[in-house]
Amino acid sequence: MILDLLREKMKEASVDAYIIPTLDPHGSEYLPEHFKDRKFVTGFTGSAGTALVTKDKALLWTDGRYFIQAQREIKDYGFELMKMGIEGYPSLNEWIVKNLSDNSKIAFNYECFLEKDYETLKEDTKNKNVEFLDKDLVKDLWKYRPALSDSKVFIHDIKYAGKSSEEKLDEIRAILKEKDCDLTIINSLDDIAWIFNIRSNDIEFTPVVISYCLIDQDKAYIFLDKNKLDDEVSSYIEKFAEIKDYKEIFDFISNYKDKTIYMNPSKMNRKLFELAENSNKIVKGNDISSNLKACKNKVELENIRNAHIKDGVALTKYIYWLKNKADLKNLNEYEVSEKLLEFRKEQDGFIEESFYTISAYGPNAAMMHYSATADKNSKLNDKGLYLVDSGGQYLDGTTDITRTIALGELTDEEVKDFTYVLKSHLTLLDMVFLKGTIDKQLDTVARAPIWSINYDYKCGTGHGVGYLLGVHEAPPSLGTKSVGAEIQLGMVFSDEPGIYRENKHGIRTENLVEVVEDVKNESGSFYKLESISFAPIDLDAVDKKYLNELEIAKLNKYHKDVYEKISPYLSEEEKVWLKEVTREI
Repeated sequence: MILDLLREKMKEASVDAYIIPTLDPHGSEYLPEHFKDRKFVTGFTGSAGTALVTKDKALLWTDGRYFIQAQREIKDYGFELMKMGIEGYPSLNEWIVKNLSDNSKIAFNYECFLEKDYETLKEDTKNKNVEFLDKDLVKDLWKYRPALSDSKVFIHDIKYAGKSSEEKLDEIRAILKEKDCDLTIINSLDDIAWIFNIRSNDIEFTPVVISYCLIDQDKAYIFLDKNKLDDEVSSYIEKFAEIKDYKEIFDFISNYKDKTIYMNPSKMNRKLFELAENSNKIVKGNDISSNLKACKNKVELENIRNAHIKDGVALTKYIYWLKNKADLKNLNEYEVSEKLLEFRKEQDGFIEESFYTISAYGPNAAMMHYSATADKNSKLNDKGLYLVDSGGQYLDGTTDITRTIALGELTDEEVKDFTYVLKSHLTLLDMVFLKGTIDKQLDTVARAPIWSINYDYKCGTGHGVGYLLGVHEAPPSLGTKSVGAEIQLGMVFSDEPGIYRENKHGIRTENLVEVVEDVKNESGSFYKLESISFAPIDLDAVDKKYLNELEIAKLNKYHKDVYEKISPYLSEEEKVWLKEVTREI
């Protein structure tokens, strides 16, 4: 067993505890297979979780999205599930403080460990005189580790980006100057891709290139595998930045002395942060580029709206096919998700999916991030609910949308839950709020209808979405644990409340919304949210008695918009159907 081999390595290194987070050196959400150490050791395939191994304990922490899945996957790997956010389960740091002896040695790979997590762990264990060690104990165990991608870098044209890289660098330098900082180091891959207006395919679903970036007042540097660059891309980058080899970043940073360096500990790996802070002053904060790219420019917004019309056409055609043409009893979750991919591939500018489609029927949908595969799936049937959460990467934008679809007869509980999820969704959709409102406040507003029936979903209500970048982007982040980012004009984020009843069903309705101006008066400036996602919401699962007049009006208005924007791209038969399923109720 891998666990036994790891403990042997720990004994050789005199390590009392070894931590394996779900991370690459860049704090990415979706990891290249090369960096999936936690999956290799624990068997858990979910996108979030942290493993801890001691001489007699092997524990895996993950959140409510994955409780059911993780329990199934880790049972043969010797690990015990620790349910994050659930009463009775200590956090990773709490467990370490309570159970590890004073003077223990805790090891982890500094290159794949976030600085903010290191600082928190150090603070929490300060009374135990813990020693931290930079050790990669997995590398020698993983004999057939997948290689890193060799995909080529391509330029994201200015007609899509809206701003040149030179303009973006000037904006960053101006803010650095305001902060009295000499330079900034960035290792967030989506930020680097946005700054340089380049994309690649180094991470599945996220078109970025594995790289580091350093920007000072005079020069910019990008550190990456030079073999990924053809002459055109090299010439393009060299107009505004110097190209260095990927691993050169560590020696490069070591040469800086007595500088004031701006860094984001929430994204920066411990190894790079430690090198930078050894002889320099560090100013901490969110990456300047993250805040800039969260507010899309006019060209980006126009393109994003266009991408969502195309994506809405694909999803609407899929729903029509599923409800009218598909032989449900002879199809499984994976097969129908492949059909949805076919519809997306028909759309101009489509590159790939923006995440692995969640195609989940019945009880499987209660697992928030369930994944059907060709080998592991469930058959559909002509009853109950089917959930499909999916998205696409287009040259002109990134999409993310969820629909829960009635495949036939529903129970009263399914209808009630579906309608209450819709109530929460509509509460946030078209929301009007005062300038200065933060993401956590909107999360509370959206949860209120579902809270009213004494239920809560163990995930966020929404997340920012990148622009031909990561489908999950911050700021903003609408959740109970949000740090409190201000909602600003031009932000694009998801509205996706849900209800997930174990062994019964999972329901989620998700659109992406854009923050736009509403009015300005004596009370201040007001913003509102407008949907940019367009696809029918299944009226077969709605019971009007649970909706108030305002909610009904919002739903009818939304469905009118769906018909007007999507119908021009449908066949006559599909148009007739869409007219009926977007009727006023």
